[in-house]
Amino acid sequence: MAALIVFAFLIISGFTFIIIRISVSCMFWFSKNPNDKMYVFKTLFPYYIIVLFGLEITAIIAFNFEILLISYCICTYVLALLIWNFKLNRCKRKYSTTETIIEPQIPNLP
Repeated sequence: MAALIVFAFLIISGFTFIIIRISVSCMFWFSKNPNDKMYVFKTLFPYYIIVLFGLEITAIIAFNFEILLISYCICTYVLALLIWNFKLNRCKRKYSTTETIIEPQIPNLP
């Protein structure tokens, strides 16, 4: 019985992580400027967190304030914040830009 509970916990936590990770990544993929992480954070993060909070509060009220659901929602909220933090700070990709100045090969004429 304990193994079944642990297995169910791992499956639920895995699905939760994957769903939140994909939803945060979609915010960056479908943004106007996907390479500008601060722009995406400033414009889309408030909406994402408000919608997530609203869904969790609705679920908590619908299930009559079950303590297990409240703890799940708290963990989901914290996980979403950690994934946003990871996406902003630790996943720094270097995008190549052509900012090098190319000097002409023509000699200076008098």
